[in-house]
Amino acid sequence: MSHTIGASVLTTQSVGTSSAEYACLHKIPHSIWRSNGEWLLGKKSDLRLFDISTRVRSAGSGKRRVNTTCQIRNTLQEKLGGLIKGKDGKVTVTGTVILQRKNVLDLNSQLAAVADTASELLQQKVKLQLVSVDIDPETQDGRRSEWSSLEKWILTLDPITADKGTRYSVHFTLDEGFGTPGALIMNNNHLSEFFLQSVTLEMPDKSEIYFACNSWVYGGTRIFFANKVYLPSDTPAGLAILRGEELHNLQGDGTGERQEKDRIYDYDFYNDLGDADTGEENARPVLGGSETHTYPRRCRTGRRRLLADPNSESRASLLKGIYIPRDEQFGHLKQSDFLTATLQSFVRVVIPILQGILKGKSDFKSINEIRDLYTRGLSFAASGFQQLSPEEIAGQLKSRLQVIAELTDGTSTDSSILKFPPPQIIQADGFAWFEDDEFARQRLSGLNPVVIERLKVFPPESGLDPKIYGPLTSSITAEHIEGNLDGLTIKQALDQSKLFIVDYHDIYLPYLEKINALEGKAYASRTVFFLNDEGSLELIAIELTLPPDNKGEKPISRVFTRPPPGKNDYLWLLAKAHACINDAGYHELVSHWLRTHACIEPFIIATHRQLSSLHPLHLLLTPHFKNTMNINSFARQSLINYNASNSPVMTGIIEGAFTPGKYCLEMSSAVYKEWRFDEQGLPADLIKRGIAEYDSSSKHGLRLCIEDYPFAVDGLDIWDSIQSWVKEYLSIYYKDDKAVQEDTELQTWWKEIRTIGHGDKVNENWWVAMQSLVDLEKVLVTIIWVTSAHHAAVNFGQYAYMGFMPNMPTMARKLIPEVGTAEYDELLKDPEAFYLKMVSTPVQTTIVMATLEVLSKHASDEEYLGQRTTPNWTSDERVIAAFNRFTGRLNAVEEDIKSRNANPELRNRFGSAQIPYTLLNPTSATGLTGRGVPNSISI
Repeated sequence: MSHTIGASVLTTQSVGTSSAEYACLHKIPHSIWRSNGEWLLGKKSDLRLFDISTRVRSAGSGKRRVNTTCQIRNTLQEKLGGLIKGKDGKVTVTGTVILQRKNVLDLNSQLAAVADTASELLQQKVKLQLVSVDIDPETQDGRRSEWSSLEKWILTLDPITADKGTRYSVHFTLDEGFGTPGALIMNNNHLSEFFLQSVTLEMPDKSEIYFACNSWVYGGTRIFFANKVYLPSDTPAGLAILRGEELHNLQGDGTGERQEKDRIYDYDFYNDLGDADTGEENARPVLGGSETHTYPRRCRTGRRRLLADPNSESRASLLKGIYIPRDEQFGHLKQSDFLTATLQSFVRVVIPILQGILKGKSDFKSINEIRDLYTRGLSFAASGFQQLSPEEIAGQLKSRLQVIAELTDGTSTDSSILKFPPPQIIQADGFAWFEDDEFARQRLSGLNPVVIERLKVFPPESGLDPKIYGPLTSSITAEHIEGNLDGLTIKQALDQSKLFIVDYHDIYLPYLEKINALEGKAYASRTVFFLNDEGSLELIAIELTLPPDNKGEKPISRVFTRPPPGKNDYLWLLAKAHACINDAGYHELVSHWLRTHACIEPFIIATHRQLSSLHPLHLLLTPHFKNTMNINSFARQSLINYNASNSPVMTGIIEGAFTPGKYCLEMSSAVYKEWRFDEQGLPADLIKRGIAEYDSSSKHGLRLCIEDYPFAVDGLDIWDSIQSWVKEYLSIYYKDDKAVQEDTELQTWWKEIRTIGHGDKVNENWWVAMQSLVDLEKVLVTIIWVTSAHHAAVNFGQYAYMGFMPNMPTMARKLIPEVGTAEYDELLKDPEAFYLKMVSTPVQTTIVMATLEVLSKHASDEEYLGQRTTPNWTSDERVIAAFNRFTGRLNAVEEDIKSRNANPELRNRFGSAQIPYTLLNPTSATGLTGRGVPNSISI
């Protein structure tokens, strides 16, 4: 008996088939044999099956030989896709389609059901076509089935759990020799879109082929691939054309205004932050594309240009929203479950009421009045609750009562009272925030632990132009700090890595004249710490600087030092407040927004434009991009945009509530000039800041200068877990460096990130060459680290630390008075009242609190590092095994964090405020937890 494989013939006689081997081969159904006994494969690329037969020939006799022959049978069945010849040489394949109708997802679109029914009656159905991995010799494209319609659309009722999808059937009739289906083409002829979750094909031999779609399908044709990935050079011939076609569909041509249904990923500058058409004072510079204002790129929308500034784009309404590709918008099962929906509703329907209630109240009367926000709350009863307008209902905004209920502490029973949950910083000890040691601890395990650096030169020096900003050397002297170094000299403290600094001098100083002309009043700050023998930091000096009166002259600096125990120094308390305010601004604008949200968006755009969904790296990266473009578009709309000077309502939350005001985003652009991708990974970041040194004998190959540095200790465990997973994953698909070099999609992706996505950095020499597996591993581990652990560390503790305004105010409205002035006398007379006049107003405080409460929450469908919520996300058992090992390593990290937090000797992990460091704990429950590392920048 002979079996044709391409041009080669495999005969049972040629391999000396034993009776046991023949029985194994004989299990392949007879219906796939030709009449002359040859295999129905008909594709020369299947010659590798002949190699298996050659191995059988030399495998010897006995059980090993029989097993190898069975492998031939299994491989042949896989190549045949389980197709069993039926009547007239045809085979029937059953498909199960799970989708969510628009009328179920959007209760405001009930007409969609009527329109879809009408389409069905007019035979305008949802149609599907299968595409084989094998090529059709006539078309030189993948073999295609006849079109089949989705069955019983009208008769299929949405079940109670319709938000999880409704099941529909479809049947395909395929010719013999069709091969394995590798792609699915869908044509939606309905008037309404739907969300397609998955398609599962049941082959006649009971095997399944799975398509994980998770995409909105509008009218027109869509392409979906099965859950098996390939490097470009390994793409089955039948899928090659579709692979290129689908990428082309996502790229667009860079013209026209994007519409809701579009799936186009393209780049643009940040040119929509202001609105010069409403007044010159509302204009904002374009960020990106110039040497003055460098910036990453964002997703292009193509809205009309402003009349007053043709380089800038017009603003989108809050209800319409800013365009992002349609699939980037879908995050939760229903729009009403979006945390961003709460934010949108809060901005539009609650902020006006808050400002009305607090109108005329410029200051808090006491710290206790701030505490009342968690005990008594704010009453909305007098303001009334108007019904949502038809426009607001169409925009799926939540009612005022809904928003208040979501923001309110769970113990409250009055729906007209907004009572905030108490933040962690005051839960265990309501006064710990006031202490110097707690101030210091938060630089290591608080909200912004990514800035502190080892002081290498004393006095600290500036990198600014001395011709403009004067002498470079700090005003902090040995006399200021040597009394607080436990008997060490400054040189000894430097040599022993005992001095550390949080230095915002060069970031703030160039903007101070502009900032101080606004409501905000700021200094350029330097904060110096000493590492004591117990491993804790001590705050020992704060330098606050104003620009010189004339260019080149010495800046105006004041140095404040820690007072002796038991002595009240009100100037010291105000200096700490200003240092905190600068830290709050830098955290929100740089550590959080710039380094995660803004800098990752170009990677997301490039991934969809240049890496096919068939590419292994697309499968690896996309879970780490979930919802990021969605929250970024909302940020441009209501968080980082301009705060209208002529509006009675706060329209831009960051500008309206943070000291730099209208210069907030411009300052982040100045920091981006120094941004380097190769320094965003945790080990490189720690080395850059002088916090760690390479040491092969230490865990992770790094020795920390501060051993009890919770962010770094927990973070390095997570970094290593990510690195091990990525290394294993790459080894499955890339054999060597040459495979990296010859991966055309990868090389185009990397080039586009460097030259367009981060185009203002195109000439930097620190970009990796992407010529080796080591290069690729570094890039991927860094991306995953930034989107998961880095973002988690600076995001999910926002309410815990900033939810109580005195711990971390966002606005300074006064400078520190000079001794002997009337203002100084006012400070001495009532320090608490002076302090409250200096920091955030009640309106700013409550708006920031409410915003950060939402931003600090985990959604109900959050996907955490080491998790995949999409069923059958890959068909490769090797990948699943490697991923399970990754999950296991993260489970061990979680246990280690729990153990460290229980160790009383590790004081920096909880401090006097008694807040255990859990921000890098991999998993979390839903809601406001202060823990959990999601896969992506999802909020």
